[in-house]
Amino acid sequence: MMEVIEISEDELDDFTPLLGKDLTEDVKRAYTNALGVMDDEDNAAGVLVYELLDSESAEDTKARINFVKSDSPEVVKELLDYYKKNKVGDEEIVESFYELDKEKSAKLLEGEGFSFEKKEDICISTTLEELEQTPLGKKKELPDYVGSISSLTPAQFRDTLKQFLFKGYKGILQDIAFLPKNWYDNDISSCVISGGIVQGLFLIRRTPTGKLLPVLYYACGPDKKQYELHMLRYTASKAIDMYPGRTAVIIPRTSDFIRMLTDKLLPGQKGDEIFYGERKEQ
Repeated sequence: MMEVIEISEDELDDFTPLLGKDLTEDVKRAYTNALGVMDDEDNAAGVLVYELLDSESAEDTKARINFVKSDSPEVVKELLDYYKKNKVGDEEIVESFYELDKEKSAKLLEGEGFSFEKKEDICISTTLEELEQTPLGKKKELPDYVGSISSLTPAQFRDTLKQFLFKGYKGILQDIAFLPKNWYDNDISSCVISGGIVQGLFLIRRTPTGKLLPVLYYACGPDKKQYELHMLRYTASKAIDMYPGRTAVIIPRTSDFIRMLTDKLLPGQKGDEIFYGERKEQ
């Protein structure tokens, strides 16, 4: 009889071979949870990772299953059974959906009552080498009020982030309010300070495997568009100087503005084909 466990930080090392380094770090964050199965020899036999969306808001709670891995369909079924019987009710999940890059995993979920379709990933992947060939790669003198977030104190950073979130800007992460300044790459993440006030932030996460992920890109005030452009140039220039050209940059196209930017800078660039399905839970 296999036993499903809710993976805590104590068990994470056992599941890193399945999860990989980047996802292992993500599982430590608020709202991201992992279920696992160990085999008879105490080796990780399967894992399922899901993220809670809108769990702290007035909206209905949804869950995104973003990773499922096992060589055994029976193990995947056990993981999904446990999720349905225990987590859906506990977390008050109204709808579950998956976004996966492996068709085999998606088909297993389809067998558990999820729909199944293919779609383009909202994220596109490029490299610093490719970005260097775009207008962002051209060296340009920038105003003194643009710099890296390493110049901000943790309190300044926290207060600015709070203000931006209060204005209704969320970034791409559910738990952005809880992530410390050192979770981001402080050297290439940028900010605008005007009149002693932080007017813009462009936050980049450098994952344990070295990928660069833009997480928040926002400025306010009458010069908002100018600030955003300066931060984009500053961050691109610093990243190109600091990291190898083959470094992957993952860009989530979460708004019309970001899509417009990527279409202009990387014309014709498409997201990978991924698999998507959903299931009503309550």
